[in-house]
Amino acid sequence: MKKVIILSFLFFQLLSFAFAQVEHVPVTHPVYSFLLHLETKGLLENFSLSSLPLSRQEIVDALQQIEKNKTKLGSSDLKTLKLYETEFEIITRQNAVLFFSSTDTTEVLSSRFFSNDEKFLYHYKDSSNTVNVVPLGSLESILSIQNSKLKTQNITYGNLGVRFFGSLSNTLGYYLQATNGAIIAGDRSLALQEVHKLQQNVKFADLNSDFDFAESHVRFQLDWFYAIIGRETRLQGAGINHSLYLSDNAPPFDAISVGAKFTGFEYSYTHGSLLSIPVESPNVGIAANLPSKYVAIHRFAIKPGWGEIGFWENVIYSRRGIDLSYLNPLSFFKSLEHALRDRDNSIMGLDATVRPLDGIQIKGSYLLDDVRFEKIGTGYWSNKSAWNIGIIASLFPAADIAIEYARIEPYTFSHFDSLNVMANDRMLYGSYLLPNSDEISLNLYFWWGERYPIKLKLAYQRHGENYYDSSGKLINVGGNPFQTNRYSIDPETAYFLDGKRINTVDGTIEAGYELFRGMNIHILYHIKIIDNITTNAVRFILRYEDF
Repeated sequence: MKKVIILSFLFFQLLSFAFAQVEHVPVTHPVYSFLLHLETKGLLENFSLSSLPLSRQEIVDALQQIEKNKTKLGSSDLKTLKLYETEFEIITRQNAVLFFSSTDTTEVLSSRFFSNDEKFLYHYKDSSNTVNVVPLGSLESILSIQNSKLKTQNITYGNLGVRFFGSLSNTLGYYLQATNGAIIAGDRSLALQEVHKLQQNVKFADLNSDFDFAESHVRFQLDWFYAIIGRETRLQGAGINHSLYLSDNAPPFDAISVGAKFTGFEYSYTHGSLLSIPVESPNVGIAANLPSKYVAIHRFAIKPGWGEIGFWENVIYSRRGIDLSYLNPLSFFKSLEHALRDRDNSIMGLDATVRPLDGIQIKGSYLLDDVRFEKIGTGYWSNKSAWNIGIIASLFPAADIAIEYARIEPYTFSHFDSLNVMANDRMLYGSYLLPNSDEISLNLYFWWGERYPIKLKLAYQRHGENYYDSSGKLINVGGNPFQTNRYSIDPETAYFLDGKRINTVDGTIEAGYELFRGMNIHILYHIKIIDNITTNAVRFILRYEDF
């Protein structure tokens, strides 16, 4: 009997390796919200969501760890867990395809289309290779009413595309998603106001055309080592709503990455290519003059059972080719930046995730842009930093509550060379808050047994904006990351929230429901109050995709 148990254990270990899938699961996938929920409950040791995306195998490992503790879950969490276990093939899954393969011959163009089968254009899987081709489509309608002017706007637009992903020989993962969409009817300005992703799209925002998006990567993994090249959305930094180091506020950028990951430790290094602001030329087209701009990033993290502590460093440089000094994965960027004649923008940070007890989790990050120690406490403009801290509680079986505060000091992210701002394509790639701002937010999540929770977010933001006086002179209070302190023109002191005050109340409530596998409906209500001007917007989304 003992031999049978041992052999069974070895068999399942080999089976899990054979099914390893090393491609990334994009950060927009709803499984990450569920993992945060269960991470807070204390069911995921040596685990953190402070650096995303994760590979498909890492998510499988996390779901399996939750399965081992399923006696601690309520009925709604168990139902959601089963949905994800089916999707990620931890339990038996039925597939339906349009084009047959040697492993899948169930026809999707039948009653199976409305079933809970996983649906593909094409699917193939053996002991070491997987190929998945999935169609994508969505139809979205937005209605907005501005109370102060009783101004009504609406827009309807559609989007079609394909997602192609899988792994080869259990070591090489690949992913490509490409979509194209267009306005069907309505006001383009409303889409730019309500859909941040469309604000990022040059074709839509600058050329007044349709919109297209593409993200892709190739990942090689062998034991503890991995190497990645691709353009994908990345998140880094501990928080509830804020990823101070890397976020989806700016468009994704192309980068190469290498790293080492163990149970209780991870190191990652990334070198990427950013889009700088145009220099005395049009924003787009053959005449656009965009000087070269690069970023190097690395992060060390230790992951004890109760959370994670990480050290992060970032350097931005421009107006020259790739600098070999920053290609060394093991280096200290701040010292290198000084040795290279102090031309570049180096930034560092600390982040932590702490679970003091099951059901409570504290997340926070501190970013240090620049400091003069002898001038700490004097309001000196070049003492630039940002930080956030939040606490999330999952004290009820199916509900979480989170509170977070974030603060960005004046002039943070800026640089004496405006090309070296912590931005990609004119948008900050870390915080969505501008310098000289803060935000307090409240989040509620209700897990009711489906793939998507009901989410409520309320936030209050304050921002001190640069402004022009009656004579047309710019009064610079450090509220614009692209405008640094002007020597002998601007004062040496910059006090928090000086300038033209802008107060914003922002609230959203959203819910989604899977009608049948692959077909989802989402409803989102958004209210925004800026200095007593109220805008209400309702978004209806029907989509054939998870995210």
